[in-house]
Amino acid sequence: MSDTTTLICAQSVIWLVVFGLCAVIALLFQRVRGFYRRIAPLGALAPTAAAIEHLPATRLLSLSGREVTAGGSRDDGRPQLLVFVSGSCPVSRKMVPIINDFARREHLSLLYCGDESDEAQKRTIAALGLSENGFVNDPAIGRLLGVDRVPFAVLLDPTGAVQARGLVNNLEHLESLLGVQETGYRSLQGFMTANPRPWRAEKTVSRV
Repeated sequence: MSDTTTLICAQSVIWLVVFGLCAVIALLFQRVRGFYRRIAPLGALAPTAAAIEHLPATRLLSLSGREVTAGGSRDDGRPQLLVFVSGSCPVSRKMVPIINDFARREHLSLLYCGDESDEAQKRTIAALGLSENGFVNDPAIGRLLGVDRVPFAVLLDPTGAVQARGLVNNLEHLESLLGVQETGYRSLQGFMTANPRPWRAEKTVSRV
């Protein structure tokens, strides 16, 4: 076999290998893209079901002794965000400033809740930098809303209906709660299941 023939054969093999690699890369890209569609981004997850779908106006005392109202129809027409936290939870400590900024930006009425002794809760608000006026200590609310871990957020519409709920470990989880108002789905996972092509849908659903 001449040198020219050997060179041609070698180049042919190289090109076949290159084309084969390109085909494998394209296939992997499609698989990864399909996998990402199914799992990302994750919204707030609710591990337990709530006992109620609507929270009637419930008058509670904050740690400062001031009367506050959770649920029910709101005169200001603003949604209410109930956030359950604990001073011993490092994620709660991380999320408090994010939650405060988020509620202010989205014009939400924010109320923090807990389920410990008053003394423990006062240590909690000191650790988290919260105000006694905006913190209630009532285990009954958490049980009604299916709260078993923290930090846990429940979004109520201006009539007190539960719009969305779940664990909130980052800003994306908080934003996914508001996505319910825009999409009508209780969770981002439900939206992704009903819309198998999120790359097109995400253009019209900016918060999801």
